[in-house]
Amino acid sequence: MADQLTFPIIDVSEIDNPDRQLAIAKEVTAACQKWGFLLIKGHPIPSSDIDALFSLSKAFFDLAEDQKEPWPINRQSIGYVGSLKDRARDDKMSMWFGGLPGSLDDKEALPPFWRAHSEKVEAFKHQCHSLVVKLLVAFAIAMDLPDRNFFADAHGEHVGDGNSLRMLMYPARNEPPDTTGSRMQPHTDSGSVTLLFQQAAGLEVLGPAGEWVKAPCIKDCILINIGDALSFWSGTQLKATLHRVTFDGLPFNQERQSMAYFGKANPDTVLQPVLPGKAMEKYMTNGLEVQPGITVGELSEMIMTSIYGSSVSTKPQQVAV
Repeated sequence: MADQLTFPIIDVSEIDNPDRQLAIAKEVTAACQKWGFLLIKGHPIPSSDIDALFSLSKAFFDLAEDQKEPWPINRQSIGYVGSLKDRARDDKMSMWFGGLPGSLDDKEALPPFWRAHSEKVEAFKHQCHSLVVKLLVAFAIAMDLPDRNFFADAHGEHVGDGNSLRMLMYPARNEPPDTTGSRMQPHTDSGSVTLLFQQAAGLEVLGPAGEWVKAPCIKDCILINIGDALSFWSGTQLKATLHRVTFDGLPFNQERQSMAYFGKANPDTVLQPVLPGKAMEKYMTNGLEVQPGITVGELSEMIMTSIYGSSVSTKPQQVAV
């Protein structure tokens, strides 16, 4: 495991200050160019709101499985996935809150535990979306695009499929499970920007030198990473980086909670790489080549079909997890 001392940690508390915005934007973008990951501090999401969601998440995951499993993840990415039940059979539990604002009003899609807390989850998702927009503006400023809202305008909160909040619990066990080799398989995220809230370290990222680095977990910091759609759209000026959780980094007898917010562009967004005067090199993700002109929706469908087959769109519970 490589040294994590050089892992980028950036203060974004003045990201809206006109006198500091360019400098912060360049610093954040440079980290995403080199690492594809960074920790931010001084962000606007109150620690009390984060702690409240973690407390609810812990209480939910501690429930018996018969109070969770009858509400599996649906086509709106709302619902529960048990440990060892996802496509990679990873040893983690997930509770997904996807869809447009208001989607959680459909109480039947939610396990009973969450029906009294849906407004709090929606409010937290809104705060996350606002932070993602600030970062998208920063990228456009640092890349010297004519329109600082070039990326941000394609990420409407009330358009398309919405964005997802995923609560995760890596359970502590008395013995290692026999049916899995990982806590979370190495992968890149498929969207634009992911915000990861952590209560303990454990995530490893593939560093610039090609070595796995354990991402730091620092109180009141959010771990940020770039997804494939934005990486491709930026002409790989922003990097989508492989990341994983292993049993070496997070032993079977240790518990870990995290929450990931996945910000993605509206599905009809056309991905033409921003590379003035340069040809786009071949871009591969999930074993597939991405071609200029593809939409975010088509990219998502292509990835889903490669995983589940051509009938994925007709099977409500077959959502990539």
